[in-house]
Amino acid sequence: MELFNYAYLGIFVVVLVYLLTKNRESFLLKIAVSIPIMAGMVYLSGTFYILPIYLISLMVSTYLYTVFFYFPFAVDFILIVTAIFGNFVPVRYVFAAISISILLSMFLDKNMKKYDLMNNEKKGKDIKRETYRDYFQISTGLITILIFFLDGINGRVLILLAVLLIYLAGNILYLNNKNRLADIVYRMEREDTKLGLGSMYLAAGFLLVLAFTRSLQLIYISAFMIMIGDSLATIIGMKIRSRKLFYNRKKSIAGFLAMLIPSFIFGIFFFIYFYSAIYALGGTFAESISNKVADDNITIPVSIVVLHLIISML
Repeated sequence: MELFNYAYLGIFVVVLVYLLTKNRESFLLKIAVSIPIMAGMVYLSGTFYILPIYLISLMVSTYLYTVFFYFPFAVDFILIVTAIFGNFVPVRYVFAAISISILLSMFLDKNMKKYDLMNNEKKGKDIKRETYRDYFQISTGLITILIFFLDGINGRVLILLAVLLIYLAGNILYLNNKNRLADIVYRMEREDTKLGLGSMYLAAGFLLVLAFTRSLQLIYISAFMIMIGDSLATIIGMKIRSRKLFYNRKKSIAGFLAMLIPSFIFGIFFFIYFYSAIYALGGTFAESISNKVADDNITIPVSIVVLHLIISML
């Protein structure tokens, strides 16, 4: 065990030196911001296993939609599977490493920020395409909830493997888009946006929730709000005319209520009324300001995590 611990540290050092010498411009700021994050993960987990997983996950998100994606992805996949099934590190730190690396890329990488801006600008422009996209997301939410219902907390590992598959499939289909499968997937994507970008952010956001809790109740409400409630807000907001929110003219009262009410009703099966209302209102408000802050697949899970931490301290 100790030998593997230092082997992972060695891999981290090699990758760090490579990035700072071969691709300094793309990674210097990200690594500088990541130093306290990586130090905190090592301190909390008590091992060095998480370091190369975090750093290579940062490479994967940076090289997304390029041929340079595949090698770091393969290495990252091996390290992740080895760490989890070898019980080298608690799985929640793996979730944190992947989700935080994507968040950093989203906010610090010029290309990822550009892709996200294009994605948000096209949201709601094509009602038919947006509806197909949201129905698919609702189906994903129902499957996710069913996985945890059947397998309990152990369903986290299956979700993680599914997330990695989404990343790989998104990159493959983007670089090889002249086939029938790519055509089908592109029909559910917003025009002129990167293939699967929203799904990748959704996956990263849900992993962030899984990194901070083992509560099945919170996982259920999170999956519902991130994958189902958000989609209901978009569908109803597009199809029913209503007044705009006073603090965001791009969001409607109909869309706000379409997410708030079902989320609250779903939540009362797992929480007392007060907590269900807090999570439903907090997540819905986070969705309603998403175009001003970040992608809603990020703002919703972050709001749920923050509320969970606050409630846990009370």
